Amino acid sequence: MGRLSPPAEVLRAQGESAPVQPPDALRVPHTPSVAEMRALRLRLLVIPTLAGAVALAITLALVPPPRMSPDLVRLLHGMVLIKGLIGLAAGALVYRRLSRPLSSGLAWRYVACLSLSAAALGWLWGLSWVPAGGALYWAGLIGLLLVAGRDPLFANVPPRAE
Repeated sequence: MGRLSPPAEVLRAQGESAPVQPPDALRVPHTPSVAEMRALRLRLLVIPTLAGAVALAITLALVPPPRMSPDLVRLLHGMVLIKGLIGLAAGALVYRRLSRPLSSGLAWRYVACLSLSAAALGWLWGLSWVPAGGALYWAGLIGLLLVAGRDPLFANVPPRAE
């Protein structure tokens, strides 16, 4: 079990069981209802998936397949699949974050960054302009880190004392 914040530890030592209010930075001005949270979580699943599918369809339809050896194509597709697993892990973490109250603007920033990474994966699968697709993929993941850095839940987490 994790460490409690000092005010909660003091309350426990005094024998009081009053709930401790979160710090001001953790309060969300409008706490979404359960239905709104489910809708946000559903959008998190649908929008990046659609972005990746649309990017893949456009890439495969408009860009001629590159002339590469079959072994190189398999290697590059394997690398794209590994990036896809990294993207799935990031999506799972954001999906878990959406189970806690947060503003819809922050949720949309998370979804936009995941959509950028998913669209880049669709583009990378077509194997055209691989450096640009890779840059967009990593830009989406770096964007996730920047959004999480501005997230009040993550920004005020004290470092763990070892």
